[in-house]
Amino acid sequence: MSKLRIEGPVELRGEVSVRGAKNAALPILVAAAAGTEPIILDNVPTDLNDIGAELAALEHIGCRTNVSDGRVEVDPTNITTTSLPGEVAGRFRSSLLFLGLLAGRCGHARISLPGGCDLGDRKFDLHLEGLRRLGAEVCYEGDTIEVTADRLVGTDIDFYLPTTSGTETVLLAGCFAEGRTRIFNANTRPEIVDMAACLNAMGANISVRNRVVEIEGNRKLTGCRHRIIEGWDEALTYIIAAGMTHGEICVKDLSLKHICNDVAYLRQAGLDIFEWGGNVYVTAKGKELRSFDLFTAPYPGVNSDMQPLFAAFASQCKGESSVTDQRFTERFQYTTELQKLGMPIQAYGNCAVIQGPANLKGASVRALDLRCGAALILSALTAEGTTVIDNCYQIGRGYEYFVSRFRSLGAEIEELDS
Repeated sequence: MSKLRIEGPVELRGEVSVRGAKNAALPILVAAAAGTEPIILDNVPTDLNDIGAELAALEHIGCRTNVSDGRVEVDPTNITTTSLPGEVAGRFRSSLLFLGLLAGRCGHARISLPGGCDLGDRKFDLHLEGLRRLGAEVCYEGDTIEVTADRLVGTDIDFYLPTTSGTETVLLAGCFAEGRTRIFNANTRPEIVDMAACLNAMGANISVRNRVVEIEGNRKLTGCRHRIIEGWDEALTYIIAAGMTHGEICVKDLSLKHICNDVAYLRQAGLDIFEWGGNVYVTAKGKELRSFDLFTAPYPGVNSDMQPLFAAFASQCKGESSVTDQRFTERFQYTTELQKLGMPIQAYGNCAVIQGPANLKGASVRALDLRCGAALILSALTAEGTTVIDNCYQIGRGYEYFVSRFRSLGAEIEELDS
């Protein structure tokens, strides 16, 4: 699928279910290769493009994988190579995690630069500095990172900013280091907690508390069975969609515990959101949505991934809203695509300002990255007429079965081949 056609406006209604969180499944799949026995992972969003890319990377290094709908088995007993070439690593961002895995388990890693969304300056210096602090030799030349680690020794590492994937890389390497590793100012999002829980089930000794991760290393890691946490980011997308279209939906088998701050902003804007019977119910029917000022922040704050969706949501709120990104200060390329739909949105430095409510009109637009694509879908659902979204591979990187799921809520959305 390369394009989507969406007819709007529409009022979303009904029930929707989501599977595990992509950003939890990706690091846990790499962690599954740290043990000496097969591992079974449940609730994996196996239809995502990024999951497919990472499974290909695991198979490239010699792991055997067995995939069924929502279930993945990884057999890491015969790793045969410690290199990921560009055609493998360049397909997804979390290929960086193979540095910690392979350096720790095999003493060597050679990885071409990762892919993923273009969010401006996405540094990975903390990955490399963390590995150096553990005793590895790191060489970064051209488009290749090479790590050699004859012996890793635990130490205290203090990040100058709380990085998610950097925390995951050092956490993995720390499992193979002698002694104790402590990461201060770590990002301790639910995905990190879930990764630690899986590794602990494999035999590791990891504790995660607010901004601190502690690993007692050099323990034998074996097999286990682990269930990936719920896909809070995908669920939040449907919640925001219900608000923008003044609809009513139920997200099945969801807890709000991982998105408390996101929900606080949405309630402030006028949405009714509540949990009952293990499900989450959302209604904006008959509501006048109110403007808001949002700042992204490390967990438990609103994740930078969600700010394009909140910017789209603000277009249907009365008054002037602002969305400020304190992590990826250049993550506002998407505003040019939203402007094509007639959205009154302007970017200033690390902030976007949106006037609402806006009468959007269908247009031809392009998904510049994953969350830009999601914001365009949400906006197209409220726009008058036909919207065609190009480069929809990006959306499939993070949203599983999103066409059929939106259709189940009443959206007129169609896949186009070209």
